[in-house]
Amino acid sequence: MKVKDLMATSSLKYCSEDTKLRNVAKLMEEGNCGVLPVLDKNKKVIGIVTDRDLALALAKKHDGSAAKIEVAEIMTKKVHSILEDDKITDALKEMRLNKIGRLPVLDREGKLKGVLSLHNLLAQTTTNTNLEIGQLKSPEENILKTIIALSDRY
Repeated sequence: MKVKDLMATSSLKYCSEDTKLRNVAKLMEEGNCGVLPVLDKNKKVIGIVTDRDLALALAKKHDGSAAKIEVAEIMTKKVHSILEDDKITDALKEMRLNKIGRLPVLDREGKLKGVLSLHNLLAQTTTNTNLEIGQLKSPEENILKTIIALSDRY
């Protein structure tokens, strides 16, 4: 299976370096997501901003300046990404090695095509294995079902 088969594209949200944090929060709410790729004028990914980045930035600023803070001040510039034609196993390896739960998905020119998250992968797992929450056969299944339920809460 390839990354493009599981990546999220329908509610894909992104921002630019000069997007204000207030707007970042609105975009995340609209897209029901916790990550926004940061794109340059050529639609290439130059950074990534997460809900955690947003929360930490706002916690540091107690003067109500969220409307003034720009993404460039808080985004992560080292972006781990994956190509849309790569295998899911490659995406899992990238997530595991870098301890991240979301990857921007790019085309061969480096342009954003979607986002692959652990939620996408877990949703596919439940669809394929037909696990029913509540019927636990092993400790591993208990952990898996709990993670699936938590990731599916929104």
